Amino acid sequence: MKKLFYLVLAFLIFTNCAFSLELEGGVKYSVDSARDYVQEGIPDGVNISDDYYKFQADNVAKVVYSYNNAHEVIGITVQYVNEPAMAYIYGRDKTLMYVNKYDKSVDIYPHRGYRYDLKGKLDLTSLIVSPNEQFRFSPSGKLLVHSVNGVIYDETGAVIGHGQ
Repeated sequence: MKKLFYLVLAFLIFTNCAFSLELEGGVKYSVDSARDYVQEGIPDGVNISDDYYKFQADNVAKVVYSYNNAHEVIGITVQYVNEPAMAYIYGRDKTLMYVNKYDKSVDIYPHRGYRYDLKGKLDLTSLIVSPNEQFRFSPSGKLLVHSVNGVIYDETGAVIGHGQ
């Protein structure tokens, strides 16, 4: 009887993979589910320290430059080492324009983002699903863009542009 038990157990152990399903690691969001998820987590404004009104070259973890069609720098987004859940957006003259506050480190997906102006008013919300997909909404929840692999879609799913 023990031999039969061990034989059945071995059969189940070694053949289990043949009958298993492969699960995807990512979470799928529709426009509505992304909107709901972002809206439920809106934090109260941000306190902007005087230290961040001017771009600081030291203590920088990550810098992303934004360019216009003439390849001129129009913005600089900076994440500082000691603030993995914040990003500061500076203009071309390196003066602070906006502050992004995230619900977790920007290296963890998905994460929600909330952009505030210097007066602490909510300007934009976002859900960054992965490095290749994100949703951006107005403060009232209207979809501004849904970007997947550099293709930008509107609320109806129509292609409205391409990113890089």
